[in-house]
Amino acid sequence: MTADDFTAWTRFMKDTRGWSGLECARQLQCGPNQIRVWKDNGAPGYIGLACAALAFGLPAWRSV
Repeated sequence: MTADDFTAWTRFMKDTRGWSGLECARQLQCGPNQIRVWKDNGAPGYIGLACAALAFGLPAWRSV
């Protein structure tokens, strides 16, 4: 996930859900400093997948 894509995701979540950077960090289970690093340098692919799931309102995976 590029830095531009991650920044766009945080902006989208702020605009649509009212999430702050701290809430994005809480949802991704990382610290606020990591959010800044990903905004500057991009994020790993698995974070991109987590961001997509959160954007679509999907819950964490649970076995049935």
